[in-house]
Amino acid sequence: MTEIFILTSLLIASVGLNVFFIWYGRKLLNDLYYMSDNLGSLVEQVLAFSAHLVSVHELEMFYGDDVLGGLINHSKDLIATLEDFVDIVALFEGNEDLLEEDDQDVE
Repeated sequence: MTEIFILTSLLIASVGLNVFFIWYGRKLLNDLYYMSDNLGSLVEQVLAFSAHLVSVHELEMFYGDDVLGGLINHSKDLIATLEDFVDIVALFEGNEDLLEEDDQDVE
């Protein structure tokens, strides 16, 4: 009788843990998907900003301005940092070349 009680208790505990881990894994995947969506938008916005900054810097009125040159360098550093996180976006969207394609347009 004691053995049946122990086995039943272990079975219930095992089922409970399995349900918990399935719920927790699903929650983690949803969080990762949400983060990858937002990160993809962030990458696109930073690339658009960088391209806009380069186009303003090339205008005759601002050509050679040190402040704009510093902002361009800062945006390139930011893009380089974001390249580390593009792999997360690539998991769900398949856009592993997102920065490489747009980075060529900026230069």
